Amino acid sequence: MTRTSGEDPETCDIARALDSPVAAAFVRIVMTCRGVTEARARQLYLDYLNRTDPDAFHPHSADGGRDGPSVERCAG
Repeated sequence: MTRTSGEDPETCDIARALDSPVAAAFVRIVMTCRGVTEARARQLYLDYLNRTDPDAFHPHSADGGRDGPSVERCAG
């Protein structure tokens, strides 16, 4: 992808991070296990990449970031 002077570098970095088979698999698994939207699952992936606490308060989440069962419960 070629960057033009009008594109936001952070937007390009986010798009690049989400454009991988690993990101797609993570999003699908989180959507299934936690029952969240694709947008929330993508945000969780970006939080993971940035090493932020996914269970911390998330201002855009109605329940403060605690949506659905944990991934550990889904595995069984």
